[in-house]
Amino acid sequence: MPLIEAGRAVRMLDVGNAGGRYPMPDGPFEQVRRTDPDQHRYLLGDHFEGIALEDLGIGAHLTPPRQFVCEDADRLQPVASTSFFPLHSLAVGGLAGAWGAGAPCFVESDFAGFPIGFADLAPHYETVASRIGINGTRDDLWPFLGQLAALQPAVEIDHNGATILGRYERARDKANRRALYLGRPRLAMLTQPLRGRSANRLWDTDFWSDTGGSVYRPSSTVDELRASSRFELVTRKLVVDFVERDGWVEITARDVDTNQLETHRARTLVLGAGTLGTTRVVLRSLARAGARVPIVCNPHTYMPMLNLNQLGKPIRDARHSLAQACMVYAPDGLERPFTVGHIYSYRSLLMFRLMKDTPLPHREGLEILRHLSPNFAVMILQHADHPTPAKYCELAGEKFTVEYASSTSEQAANLGVESAIAKSLLRIRCVKLRAHHAGHATSTHFAGTLPMTDRDEPLTTDRDGKLRGTRAVYVVDGSVFPTLPSKGLTFTMMANANRIATKLARA
Repeated sequence: MPLIEAGRAVRMLDVGNAGGRYPMPDGPFEQVRRTDPDQHRYLLGDHFEGIALEDLGIGAHLTPPRQFVCEDADRLQPVASTSFFPLHSLAVGGLAGAWGAGAPCFVESDFAGFPIGFADLAPHYETVASRIGINGTRDDLWPFLGQLAALQPAVEIDHNGATILGRYERARDKANRRALYLGRPRLAMLTQPLRGRSANRLWDTDFWSDTGGSVYRPSSTVDELRASSRFELVTRKLVVDFVERDGWVEITARDVDTNQLETHRARTLVLGAGTLGTTRVVLRSLARAGARVPIVCNPHTYMPMLNLNQLGKPIRDARHSLAQACMVYAPDGLERPFTVGHIYSYRSLLMFRLMKDTPLPHREGLEILRHLSPNFAVMILQHADHPTPAKYCELAGEKFTVEYASSTSEQAANLGVESAIAKSLLRIRCVKLRAHHAGHATSTHFAGTLPMTDRDEPLTTDRDGKLRGTRAVYVVDGSVFPTLPSKGLTFTMMANANRIATKLARA
């Protein structure tokens, strides 16, 4: 976007898979469930692909209308691993075609190990927020989620969110003494119209439908860019490698339909193919066969909870599907790393996804879940991560390997944090039922393979995203984040891309 606005010509190469196979009719979720005779198509899929038989984990919550985001990825970009089984994407806009829209800023302590800080990204956070629309409010989480002026009013929350936050307000002092802080999440979801998109209608269909475009998807920005004569989108192309020659960057791409190779030339190449896609292209292009690069990924925990504050109270049908409340556990305050969790209700994702994890026969389990569901909430925690020799990517020939192992001390530290959070949640009458530790890669937050650093080392990038050893190749996705705090990285990744592209536009 900054390049187009500066008058530059941009060609975007992308496989560009898109959704649309399972359109959902307009209307609130409960109305559609009661009235649509064809609901089995988008709820379960024509081939029942919406029923995940595996353990609760990677991709289990991708509904059939969202599964296009990972279509063809394993076939065209296979990953060899014994420990790391990622959800990656060749869709237009990438994995954010199905993200949870969490959009916190990184604060200064989150940038530990980065050559840049909050001040470098602050104006770009504002630019991106104004462009995509983020809602939130100034509450107890304001210092932890980052200052942001370009906020739309906070979205209305459901019964779970309201009763949990209500109890927190009454028990704030006790909760804070246990290092627990609660408030509204930052969500890339409109509460006011913006750039042709509508405010969220509270239909509880956000996991199934993009009607009105209230939840930001990168494809909407691509659609905006296509209105410019200086922008060209070339789809069905998988980038293979690049080489710099005679002042040009020559990019080789494979047509995924014909398998034919073709060459594109540019003065500058900007790589934003997702951490795994970008890393594969760079290792192949720089002939670094056998070289290992680090990778970081937020360890992911699902924590189902019983919200005792809601027992016996009425529920509202009008609601959105995304995070209803946000939690921060900060035993060392704002200046040290802290842990962030998001609290969801579960209605529109359907109870069958949870039934197989209950220790009861299905008939009885279904009946109990039916009665408990209005009082049921799920906390999702994503722990911080740092590189170690046991977490790496490697390319040997066409075999792209990713292996990931957390150390005993890392696992113990995360379990200690979860135990402390569970005890603190009792202060606000939320009872942890269990903690489910999903497999590595479940968070889909991958980073750190081509880290930003001030050290002049191979297979790294400088503070402006330029790939070392190249003249005009820049990286703008999560590959450049040397570490990951306990936060979603997408909003910061977009702000950093805006920062890098703004500098390129001025060059």
